[in-house]
Amino acid sequence: MKILLLLSLTSAGALLLQDTRPKTASEHVGKLPDGGFLLNSGWTIRPAGDQVPVSTFPMSMAFASGGKHLLVLNAGYDPPTVSVIDVAAKRELGRTSVPDGWLGLAVSKSGTTVYVGGGSRGTVYQLALDPATGSLSSGRELAISSSAGSKAAVFIGDVALSPDEHLLYAADLYNDNLAVVNLQSGEVIDHWKTGRRPYRILVAPGGRRLFVSSWADGTVRQLDASNGNEFSVTRVGPHATDMVLLNRPAPSEGAPSNNIARLFVAASNTNNVYSFGVTKEGVLSPLETVNLSLTPMQPLGMTPSALALNREGNLLYTVCSDANAIAVADVSQPVSRIAGFIPTGWYPTAVAPANDGGTIVLNGKGLGSRANPDGPVTTKPNQPLWQGGPVVSPGYVGHIQTGTVAFVPPLTDENLRPYTATVRRNSPYRDDLIFGPIDNEQTAFFAKTEDHASPIQHVVYIIKENRTYDQVLGDLEKGNGDKSLTLFGGNVMPNHHQLARDFIVYDNFYENADVSAEGHNWAAAAIAPDYTVKLWPSEYGHRKKNYDFEGGEPANTPPAGYIWNNALQAGISIRNYGEWTTNIPLKSVSGTRQIQQVRDRALLPYTDMDYRGFDLEYPDVNRAKEFIREWQESDRQGKTAQLNIVRLGNDHTQGTKPGALSPLSYEADNDYALGMIIEAITHSKAWSSTAVFVIEDDAQNGPDHVDSHRAPAFIISPFTQRGVVDSAMYNQTSVLRTMEMILGLRPMTHFDAGSRPMFGSFSRTPNLKPYSAISPRISLTDRNPANGSGAKESARMDFSEEDRIDDDELNEVLWRALKHSPAPAPVRSAFTR
Repeated sequence: MKILLLLSLTSAGALLLQDTRPKTASEHVGKLPDGGFLLNSGWTIRPAGDQVPVSTFPMSMAFASGGKHLLVLNAGYDPPTVSVIDVAAKRELGRTSVPDGWLGLAVSKSGTTVYVGGGSRGTVYQLALDPATGSLSSGRELAISSSAGSKAAVFIGDVALSPDEHLLYAADLYNDNLAVVNLQSGEVIDHWKTGRRPYRILVAPGGRRLFVSSWADGTVRQLDASNGNEFSVTRVGPHATDMVLLNRPAPSEGAPSNNIARLFVAASNTNNVYSFGVTKEGVLSPLETVNLSLTPMQPLGMTPSALALNREGNLLYTVCSDANAIAVADVSQPVSRIAGFIPTGWYPTAVAPANDGGTIVLNGKGLGSRANPDGPVTTKPNQPLWQGGPVVSPGYVGHIQTGTVAFVPPLTDENLRPYTATVRRNSPYRDDLIFGPIDNEQTAFFAKTEDHASPIQHVVYIIKENRTYDQVLGDLEKGNGDKSLTLFGGNVMPNHHQLARDFIVYDNFYENADVSAEGHNWAAAAIAPDYTVKLWPSEYGHRKKNYDFEGGEPANTPPAGYIWNNALQAGISIRNYGEWTTNIPLKSVSGTRQIQQVRDRALLPYTDMDYRGFDLEYPDVNRAKEFIREWQESDRQGKTAQLNIVRLGNDHTQGTKPGALSPLSYEADNDYALGMIIEAITHSKAWSSTAVFVIEDDAQNGPDHVDSHRAPAFIISPFTQRGVVDSAMYNQTSVLRTMEMILGLRPMTHFDAGSRPMFGSFSRTPNLKPYSAISPRISLTDRNPANGSGAKESARMDFSEEDRIDDDELNEVLWRALKHSPAPAPVRSAFTR
């Protein structure tokens, strides 16, 4: 039997009728008068409980010393550590470094031996805990060898002990297997095949079988614990992650079942937790689906990613990472029900019951963004942590984005009710945003419906790379800019400045992402998948070796696909220029073809194979010429695609890398390419029904006097009001929502569904005046000298993919090279949601 469970509309549900999105131009990301914190997505956090600060991205916890101590694995950008928390005192006793760590954390029955999954080191680290002092000391390093035929490097995530503690099971994420370690000898004695990207290992009572969830396949596999033979494969849902076993059957309304236990499985690309009955023989049968949505019609995006049961086994706690909440379900009756929600900090990652009846929550990204008055030390070269430097540049977003451990008091009717109301209040989404009538006449004019065609028939979506508002437009004579922070002003990027003057200045626009790994997902899918969020810090910290966040990784699919999948499903014609593509090496290019592979099969038939993807050795002006060639040909034939996605990324630059184009030449190249594209579009027949949206994928943590995630954004159309400043708060998902409404598309997640559309600065009367590109005012071919400022630092950076470098270090190099002085302390943030 499968039962859909929705939180009923109680008195707290009345809050859903209120539009909680930002209303006025004066609202900015930051603290609210009531103590909450407004994130750049428009969502708010008001976390419950006492908060204990820890390091970057805490993602796992386990009790030790008989419950006296709580161990927390910090697996973010900073070098991984294990924090020891004094549970009674609610304070951190200390942190012990491990060379790498990711997800896996197991403690022996004695509570004194600790095992940590060693991530990219292909190792399990064994630590010893002193129960008297809470101090951890290093022990053995259990090296996990590759199994025969393994092609990928070993990456160890979850770990689990056999009941007799003679064996340790370690999940090898990219080789899709479990390594079996004999703890007496410390040697790997076997490798057992699993589904793709094994996430969580759960040892059944008695130890006869293992449950292993598959992040990529959305399944749970049962393996025989004596030989690793596969006993069963059970389909669950996309991105099956955490599991918890309740060692008693569900209460029965009718005839008793053969079940002796229940297995709960979270699927992070759904809004659900799935419940299965387990027989004595290990047969799994579906019992019910627990829907965690806050409203009956809420789109995907709750991201259920971790589970726990309370001590009595009657309440199931589910971490809803992208809703900043813990769902509390009563599972004591034949039909489970959602009892309420607990508000958390930003992006919770784990939950556990406390001995006092309360709840403990890990907040992966802490309590919101903050300024960094220290700023980077620009008078001397910065050596990042991953290169052995003694300190990290204090402003780098991956470093300041620290988490917390929250101690929430025991739940009662008196506190769960207001907790639930707070979670609802924190969300800007409500069902009538997408299912109710459009009551705003301005929006209704531009939105496509069954009864109304939008006057905008063609959308061009240009995604650039890595600039803040002040870096580019800080010197603009209007808008909220700080020209002292401008690196690439009107002389370098005249087209950006003129387009801002001629059309709209958006001076309160934010990126949802910290880095490009998240940025291209937010820009295309209105969310960063849990795979990206959990693994980009390791890759950016130069521990994980492969950058796999832009197509091709089976565990990195977003909940509802990408904007192009959305369009294709709706019958919208699309054309792709450079997004989700792999280039042919430049030295191997013959003829006009530039693309070797398209990393999403759905995009392949619609991709211009002559348009080169991200490659800093290739001019953006050449990309513009190819786009213009196709656009003009389609315009002549009257076959212009309704959605055009264009990647234009040379504003990333290569810093002052010796022999590379200078930063100013890169920016000028990017600027002229954008001007050329806009000129061609505005001189075409399709111009009268076109809107061009231009964003950065992320802001690269550059200096900005408002926030380092504030970035330039443009909407260029005959229907945009000319010469105005729009200071309403927008973000990347606002752009997606606006495009979706123009094209008649449904939102993909609750983020774009709850975002404010950008029609406020549109005009119903078109102005068809074309734009003429401004020729470069500086050379597009100047190259960096061999021994220029920052040459040594830039030479060791990897520019083969966007953001395979330390963002803050690159910004520091650019500032020194262009300003010839120490950089002022910029305002930095830690938010992405």
